[in-house]
Amino acid sequence: MALQQVQNNNTRLTLASPLSKQGLERTTQRFGEFLFNYWAHIITAVLGLLVATALSIPFLSYFGLDAIAKPLFFWLHFVCAQIPSHSFYIFGHQLGLCARNFSIYTSMFIGSLIFVLSKKRLPGIPWWMWVLMILPMALDGITQMFGWRESTWVLRVITGTLFGLGNIWFVLPFIQKTLDETPPVRRPAPYTGIYSQTINLDTSPGANTLIAHAYTTNNVPKAVEEDAIKE
Repeated sequence: MALQQVQNNNTRLTLASPLSKQGLERTTQRFGEFLFNYWAHIITAVLGLLVATALSIPFLSYFGLDAIAKPLFFWLHFVCAQIPSHSFYIFGHQLGLCARNFSIYTSMFIGSLIFVLSKKRLPGIPWWMWVLMILPMALDGITQMFGWRESTWVLRVITGTLFGLGNIWFVLPFIQKTLDETPPVRRPAPYTGIYSQTINLDTSPGANTLIAHAYTTNNVPKAVEEDAIKE
């Protein structure tokens, strides 16, 4: 009885291990397919959330909801210096992002939204055009950083918008082109079941019998069991 219980436990372990492995592989595969199909949507959603948060801060402060506005303003400091003299104000309250960064992320959000709405068919720009679009912001920022001149909010908005659109217009189509040219990964053969066989031989004098027991799942063909008994 004890030996039979041990054999039953081993059988359950043998069955459970491939099934759990198959479930993990299926989940990983579905997650990979989700990222493959919706990676641009995720980027668009993150950019949209960032812009919406920056816009909501002055409105929250205006209505006296500083308990919400101040933590949001603090967290946006990780992506922006938030210099007061370089920022826009609504109702007398500072926006969550400076003028340049707000223009960058807003243009990136709009560009990625257009890319998604075009079903990721928006053609990309060549690398030299991408360089031309990001170069104005680099020149404006560097000359201001070294104190050679002081930028204006108009230049910050224009150069930030060009920078954001240039990055989106170049990077997103390039990523999609790379994914389209990548050969698809061959899926493993579907799991059909587990077949195990235990053979007991009667070695007593004058006896020559064979007993085969097969545990099958998903309708393993009976021919397999019959061949084992014939042998």
